[in-house]
Amino acid sequence: MKTVKLLVVALITSGLFLSSCEQTDNELTKASDDAIQSILGITDLYNTDDAEEATSDDGTKSVVENPDACFNLIIHENEDGEFWPRSWTLDFGGENCENFNGVMRRGMIHVSLTDCWRNEGSLRTISYEDFYVNDVQLEGVKTIENTGLNEAENMTWVRKMTDSKLTYEDGTNTTWNCERFSELVEGGDTWLFRDDIYMVTGGGNGINQEGLTFSVEITVPLAYVFACRFPVSGELTIIIEGSEAVIIDFGDGECDKIATQTIGDEVTEIELGR
Repeated sequence: MKTVKLLVVALITSGLFLSSCEQTDNELTKASDDAIQSILGITDLYNTDDAEEATSDDGTKSVVENPDACFNLIIHENEDGEFWPRSWTLDFGGENCENFNGVMRRGMIHVSLTDCWRNEGSLRTISYEDFYVNDVQLEGVKTIENTGLNEAENMTWVRKMTDSKLTYEDGTNTTWNCERFSELVEGGDTWLFRDDIYMVTGGGNGINQEGLTFSVEITVPLAYVFACRFPVSGELTIIIEGSEAVIIDFGDGECDKIATQTIGDEVTEIELGR
């Protein structure tokens, strides 16, 4: 068993939303804004970029060793001596550890990989054990399957979250399931993460803290750039039970926190991740 200290990538978190038919128009707008932050917050709470980077192939792809990192990477060796499948544990310890972006995490993430992540058919499975982000407990299973090259000769993956549950300090919870389809449109000819650009489609659904169902659908493919916290372009639609649809436009390629929100005929500029 080997233990390596690694540099972690920031996770993002934000509050959940409320909705009431008795609210004023201004309050309804605010509730929709909170819903946006909530959906992005759920997605980013389950962000596993650091786990994926740390556990690519032999656990060394583009990884920077850092004695101040928040987790130990434990590499589990196969008893039969075979290289594949691979499995790892990212152990953040029993007490909150704050990363360089101010995010607190504790607990463990377990990762298994059946084959090199670049090979068609490879399957990465990620699960959580007593794992918390900013004192929100995360449960569920994330899978990432390489579905091979498409007609454009770009690598593609299907990413699924199943039986996801976020439990908050007050005991309330949100459930979440999603399926997203990723295409690596730039950076596929290198083994680095930093030059990767993905186009993502798909959607998800769940039940929020108030017991209301919600859904999110990517209506214009989202462009993800490695160094950017949010998508740099694309659109998604959020629908909460009993509320009007909210359309989010992430812009035309700028790496920033600004997006536009459309509710009916009203279009406003919003700041993401507050």
